[in-house]
Order: sequence, then C-alpha cells, then structure tokens
Amino acid sequence: MARLLFLFLLFLQTTVVAQSNKPRVLLISIDGLPDYLLDRYLDQGILPPNGAFATIRKKGAYAQTVYPINVASTGPSHISIFTGASPAQTGIVGNSFRHIEQGWNTPSLSAFRQPIAAETIFQAAMRQGKKVMALGGVGIDNSSVSRMTDYFLKYPEKTGPSIFIDLKPGDSGFLVKEAFYKKMEPVNAQPIPILQLSGQLQVPLYFYLTDSAHNEANILRPLKQLIVDTDTDPSNGHAAALVPDTWTTLQYHTKDKMYSTSLRILQHDERNNFYRVFINAPAELVLYPESFQQQLQQSCGCWPGEPENLKQTAGLVSEATWLEQVDQLALYFRNCILAGMQAADWDLLFGYFSTLDDVQHRYTLTNPRQLDYYAENGKRKQRYASIVEKYVQLIDRYLMEIMQAAPPGTNILLFSDHGMIPIHSTLLLSNYLEKQNFYVSRGELKAISSGNSAHIYLNREKIPEAQRNLYLEQLTRQLKALTDSVTGQPIFELVANQQEQQQYGLYHPAYSGDLFVSCKSGYSLSDRLLPEVPYLVNNTFDLNLLADANQATREFLLKGTMNETGRGVHGNLAKLREGQSIFYAIGPAIPATELSPISALQIAPSIARILGIQPPMQAKEKSIW
Repeated sequence: MARLLFLFLLFLQTTVVAQSNKPRVLLISIDGLPDYLLDRYLDQGILPPNGAFATIRKKGAYAQTVYPINVASTGPSHISIFTGASPAQTGIVGNSFRHIEQGWNTPSLSAFRQPIAAETIFQAAMRQGKKVMALGGVGIDNSSVSRMTDYFLKYPEKTGPSIFIDLKPGDSGFLVKEAFYKKMEPVNAQPIPILQLSGQLQVPLYFYLTDSAHNEANILRPLKQLIVDTDTDPSNGHAAALVPDTWTTLQYHTKDKMYSTSLRILQHDERNNFYRVFINAPAELVLYPESFQQQLQQSCGCWPGEPENLKQTAGLVSEATWLEQVDQLALYFRNCILAGMQAADWDLLFGYFSTLDDVQHRYTLTNPRQLDYYAENGKRKQRYASIVEKYVQLIDRYLMEIMQAAPPGTNILLFSDHGMIPIHSTLLLSNYLEKQNFYVSRGELKAISSGNSAHIYLNREKIPEAQRNLYLEQLTRQLKALTDSVTGQPIFELVANQQEQQQYGLYHPAYSGDLFVSCKSGYSLSDRLLPEVPYLVNNTFDLNLLADANQATREFLLKGTMNETGRGVHGNLAKLREGQSIFYAIGPAIPATELSPISALQIAPSIARILGIQPPMQAKEKSIW
C-alpha cells in the first residue's frame, strides 16, 4: 500500500514538473506604442525601475527598434506579425483596400474581416498539437476554421449607435421588495428609448428611480439609483442599476447571440429629479467554447465598449468621461489576460491592449506646426503629454501584474504593431486628384487610405489599357509635385507603381492599387471627396481653433476618424522613426540581451522556435534568437 502511494505521489510530482517545464508563450500586443517614446520614458525615469519594461530591459531581451511593414496600420501589421509574411503574401495590403474584380461602387474590403492568404502562428501551433488562446486578436473572428483558436474572445464589433437619454419623473410608481420605484420618462414627451443592438434587434428601455437603502451597505446614506429594465416589470429583475459617477454594464441575450454595453449617468439634478444617461455603442460578444465564455465573464465581467471618439470631438462626451472609457477598456483587457491564463491549459496565449493607440490618436501633440500646440496659452502640449505618460505608466503597471501572475516557465513577448506620428495636416487625396484633372467623381480612379498611406486604383472600364501607362505617368508626376508649403519638400515619401511596390513587400496582384503613396511625417490622408473642403486641412479636434474655416471643413474634422484626422496617425513606411515599434521579451527561453533592430516579420518564427514547432508556412524571416 505504501509503495502504491509512493508511486502515485511520484506520478503527480512528475506531471506537475512536466507542466511547469513545457514551453509557453504569452504574446501581448500594445497597440500603437512607439519605440522612441518608450525609450524616452525609460531614460527619463517616467516609467519606474521596477515596472514591466524596466524589468525586461534588465533581465530579458529588447530590440533597439522594430521595423514594421510598409503600411503600418493595425490590421495589416498584426496580420503580418502573426504570419511572418508581408502584405504581398497575406493579401492584407491596408486597413481597407479593393479586389481587382469587385464592382467599382461596392464597399471596400476590411483587413479585419478579409481572408488571410497565409498561415498564422496560431494555426501553425494548433496544426502541430499546441493549445492556443486568443483574446481580441486581429483575424480571430470565428468566420472560418482557419480564423479560430482552441479558446478565443473575438474583438467585439459595434452593432449599434451610442445614445443619450434625458429623463424626468413620471406620474406612476410602485413597491418592489420594500423599495419604491418611481417611473422615469423621457423629457419633452419623447417616445420610449430604444437600444439598437443590431440592424434587426431593437430593445425598449424602461427607467425607474429608487434608492439603495434596502442594501445594508448603504443604509446610513442611501444612494439614489436609476434602475434600467428591458421590460415593464422590474419585480422580475432588472438589466442594470446606475448610481452617479459610476459606470455599469448591461448585457442582453437572444437565443444565439450576446450583446454588451456600458452606461453612465452624465448629469443629474436631484432637486428636480432630472437625469441624463449615456449608453455606449453596444457590441456583439463572441467567445468559444461556451465553458470558456462562462469562466472569462465571471472573472472579468462584460465588454464595456470603446471610447466614443466622435462624440468627444462634438463636445457631447467630456474629456473626463472619454478617459473613463479608456480606463474601463484597459482594465477589461488586463482582466481578460489574467483570467485567460488561469482558465485553461494553453501553450500560446495572445492578449491585447488598444489603450495607447486610442490615447495617442487624440493626444499626440509634439509638432509646433500642429494647431493645438500653442493652445491654452501653450499649456495644452504639456497637459496632453501628461495624459499619454499616465497611460503608458498604466499599461506598464498592468503588464507587471500579468508577468507576476503568469504560470512558472512562461515566456512573455511584448510587441507593438506600429508607432504614432504627430500630424499637422490632412491631405484629402481625392480632392487633390480632382484639382489636377484626375476625376474621382467620374469614376476614373479611386483612393483608399490607411492613415498616412493609400492605394490608388484605376477603373479598367474608364481607362482603356492603351491609355493606362500614360495616365499613370501623368498621375505619378502630379503626386510627386505636391510639396510642403513650409519646407518646400515633397509631401509624399513614396509614390510607387506596382513593380516598385514589390521592393516594399506591398504588391499583391489581386489587392494592391495601381499606385501606392505614403506621406512624410506630419501628414495623414483622407480618401473622401468633399469639393467644398480644401485639399489640405490643418487638423484638430478643437474647432475653436478654426474660426476662419468654412462649415464643410468643420464638418469634415468633426466626423473624421482617428487614423484620418487624428493628432497622431499611423500607416507609415518602415523607415519612418516615429512609426517604428517595440519588442520586449523575458522568460526561460529568452537570452538576456539588447537586440539590434529587428523586423516585425521575425516575431512569428521566434515564437515557433520557443514552442519547438515549425514556423507558419509563409514565414521567410529567421528567428530573432
């Protein structure tokens, strides 16, 4: 009996040792973190010596810089990092692009939904018997077998708009479990508020004002609460309970789908019982398998939604509220990674933080030519710099917490997909083309931009083959002739035909434009055709700085996307310093060293080497080690 017990304990010990010794890789993307910025924060002591990045610098490996792909935007960059293959191989040649056979007036294709023409490190690992978890990975969306992992959280996509609801007391009320519920109604006799969860699914919302005295924790100082329900009977439970100055989440389940959003009281006047409620844009949640979904949600709660950029620009959401949304989302990503590490047995786990990308798009203010640079009596640039610093410090702290909680023997690899370039001007490329007699409005050609780069496609039906070469030559000449009014230098760093695109790893026969253009630092691109807007616009989100601009220009800036009219933008060529990214790594398989500059395409082969597997099939670069 004693011998059997001894053998059983020996078996358990051997199993535990084997589990702790197996190679694991925790791969985390810190979207948009520039290498130059991280270097500065470490060198100047803005990041603590016991934080994640400083610790890895002392005990692990880090690259002097990382050269991203030559259209360094979130979609194509992540896909190339995951595959070890250039856009020429993956077919993901921008955040948005076209297929040469698609109808001229059909919508552009998206890097976030388009099939990938190369194997990812996730597929390669699963093919070779490894367990893979992806929490918010680009290209992991459950749309096909090749876009799934053993465990995953699809990055939630918005399915409906955010809304504001103004409420006042109604005429009725009733008791629910000894608490009085006062019915709240929309002001100005508006109809019942509707939460649009998708194009087909609209959910009515009912509001009741009560207090939390029946909660023993609040008995001495009852807090007024807004109860939110999706039916007219709160006695059977409610969807959410709101108190001032606090966010809460709301989930809605159908037979086969799950949606999530977050809510906050933005304004309240207790004397008059007036409340303004903000509900963030809802999103569909997709997790797999169901048991993993339950574990993850119990540990990290519901998806809170993304920061509302357009509403902050329009002044409908305050800066403080927007930053609260950033905080919520960063905490959610942190909690997902911590929960994911404990929820299942895995060999490769991918986690994601969008935080620094979100913040830098709005708060990158380092170029004296930016309109905001001298705003607030010159104090805005310092204030914005402190906001960016705060969030780099936050991510550094969260990463340290993750490193400390990682299972023994975990190799942790941190990377960013691109940097962030300070922008003083947006070039409306379609407007410029029209001015030079290349008519987007007549369907001759079309530009599709990704930050400060764009593909330009010719319409084969409008431009006959016999005229095409001459048309391209004239178009190229006009693009190269566009110069900066201050420096006199060309605005475009690169204007490349399809043959020239091959040297940059950008030419794919089905998806690349007839021309590819990429701007110098300081410029972003918009592909919108807006005849009443000048083709060059000094960009800002503060319309008070644009007193002389016409209404069309103001509307353009109000509705601009973050990678179009943001104060910081990406999508650059690899050589542009501000657009270069980071690579930091620590773990038992990682030699402690400072690495020479590396290519982003080396990351997937390096993961494969640590896991002891073959790299993705289209990866051509060597492992870092």
